[in-house]
This record gives sequence, structure tokens and C-alpha cells, in this order.
Amino acid sequence: MGDESSKAGNMNPSHPYYVHHSNQPGHMLVPIKLNGANYQSWSKAMIHALTAKNKLGFIDGSLQAPSQEEKPTEFALWNQCNSLILSWLTHSVETDMAEGVIHAKTAYQVWSDFKDQFSQKNAPAIFQIQKSIATISQGSMSVASYYTKLKALWDELENYRDPYTCDHAKAHQEQLQEDRLMQFLMGLNE
Repeated sequence: MGDESSKAGNMNPSHPYYVHHSNQPGHMLVPIKLNGANYQSWSKAMIHALTAKNKLGFIDGSLQAPSQEEKPTEFALWNQCNSLILSWLTHSVETDMAEGVIHAKTAYQVWSDFKDQFSQKNAPAIFQIQKSIATISQGSMSVASYYTKLKALWDELENYRDPYTCDHAKAHQEQLQEDRLMQFLMGLNE
């Protein structure tokens, strides 16, 4: 990092260490608090928020702490951002989960712990989503509301699935879209 960009006052706003004056530690970045059961939605919302603030590297491990001895100024800036993100994470989880965030050293550690704990294949959750998809119908909802609810269920289910990486991925995607169309049509009012 050059001399100019290492000074907080002269930092380029696109730099990951840049902290805008509106980025306060007490802010809750997303409108939902992690309770464990909602990890998929919560993590996607947090990824969007941290990407918008150019801080994703702190949770995905791509922005590691510089050496405190060799680059003390850069380390101080990294540590400030890491602490800010830890504070955001603390405010973005239910109270009973906040204790684990408070004692963590890095935002990456917290993110990895949550991912390990909550993102594993969850048969009961998959069952519940599949059941909701099978039983949802338009009822008194508008077509747009019905589709939005159904699409949210499909997206939530997709979060539990491993992506296809073979030659048949396109054919699978086309079949999936056809299946979803049929599910949608079956749930419409007559």
C-alpha cells in the first residue's frame, strides 16, 4: 500500500480499509437477525451488505491481516475495519448468539463458524421447504404475491443444493425451470 493510500484521511473510497463516516459500529446492516434457522437468508443479506460496503474480503478470507510489525499503519487500518465488521455481526445476530461474536478475533472466524454450524445440509429444513412448495396455492393472494412466495421457496431450497458442474448442467436447469412452471401453474386458482 502506498504512502498516500495508507493515510486514513487520504484513503480512496474504493479501498477495503476505507471507512465512511456513516459506517457506525452500532448499525444493523440487514433487517433480520440470525437465529440459526434463517442462516441462508441472513447470510445472503449480509453478503450483499458487506459487498456494497466493499468489506466482503474480511469475511471470505481474501483480505488477511497484514503483519503488525512490518506494516503497523496498514495493520491498524485492517484492525479498525475488522472490529467494525465484528460489531456489525454482533448487532446482526440474536442476543444469545452475540457472545460468540464478541469474543472472536476476526470477522472471518465468526463467518466461518456460522457457516460450519448452520449451512450444512439440513434434511428437516429441506423437507419443510419441499412441503411448503407442494402445498402452496394462490388462494387469496394476487398472482404476483403467489409467485413471489413460491420463488422465495425455490431460492431457499436452491441454497441447500450443490451446484451442477457437469456437461448436463444446462439440461438440468431447463428441466428445473419446467418443473417450477408446472408447480406454479398447479397452485393457481382455477
